[in-house]
Amino acid sequence: MLPRWRRSVLAYRLIDALPGGEPLFDWYKVSVLPGRRFGLGPREYMLREMPMLLGGSQTTVEGKDLIEVGAGWQPLLPALFHGLGARSIVMTDIRRHMRQHLVESTVDYCLERAGEIAALVGAEESTLRARWSALRPGRHRWMDVWGSRGITYRAPVDFQRSGLPSESVDIVYSNSCLNYVPTPILPGIALESARILRAGGRALHDISVYDDLSNADPSIPSWNFLRFGDEEWERIGNSRVHHQNRWRPRSYAALMIESGMRIVWDERLVGGGVTHDLERSLLDPRFRELPAEEVLCKHYLLAAAKWGPVAEYAAAATGGAAVPDVWESS
Repeated sequence: MLPRWRRSVLAYRLIDALPGGEPLFDWYKVSVLPGRRFGLGPREYMLREMPMLLGGSQTTVEGKDLIEVGAGWQPLLPALFHGLGARSIVMTDIRRHMRQHLVESTVDYCLERAGEIAALVGAEESTLRARWSALRPGRHRWMDVWGSRGITYRAPVDFQRSGLPSESVDIVYSNSCLNYVPTPILPGIALESARILRAGGRALHDISVYDDLSNADPSIPSWNFLRFGDEEWERIGNSRVHHQNRWRPRSYAALMIESGMRIVWDERLVGGGVTHDLERSLLDPRFRELPAEEVLCKHYLLAAAKWGPVAEYAAAATGGAAVPDVWESS
């Protein structure tokens, strides 16, 4: 019998083969899976780790213009950053995932846990409550209410061609996103980030670098996908609806440097669940000699700062083509 993770991949591939497979997969996750699947409990780590990124990079969001790569289904971090005083936030995604009820549940969660969150991030509870209460959609479209507070949602958008003017944002950030991006696309995201960041701006990324198929199968280690070569993993582990690029932390750090930014702070977090002892003989040869922290790392916190002339980023990101200064219609 195939192990549970292989059966999960086969299910992904079956959905992938259906007409409209990707939208169908989104609908299934939002509407059919149990509510706990989209509960905010498993996402609490964001509230611990993103403040670590802000502190490590010696920056704040107050009065800043932010843009998110891969906003996902629940806008927990945009709500947090709005509560902390961000001037504007643009949420982007390759597909439109957010729904009215998911946004409402996010706001309710923040208000219910306002005291705990305030203590965690070092903010005034009353300020957070006031700002979050203003995000409650009520009977209105959530995008209208959030838009009136400076938070916009753009999807579908390919972040490689964000459409933002050069040097127009202070912070580019993502959470559990880059690890799902196919390898050929990652350089474009990094170059576009460097182009749209203002001088001294920050790229802040919380990257899940473990095999997330291990979440549903405690019998396999978090580094299970590192046992296979690239061709074999593409054949047995990836699909269009669920793709893991398997990059290790050092590769993301190198990507930031190659895009013209400098690393100001990073942290490799190994804990949080079963890691298993590292059995190097089981790893594919190209991962076998990596330091243990590169293999066992589950969340990689990466903060980079922009430096260098903006013209270089614009030319590299577009191949010399003109960069539009407005959002393309979506």
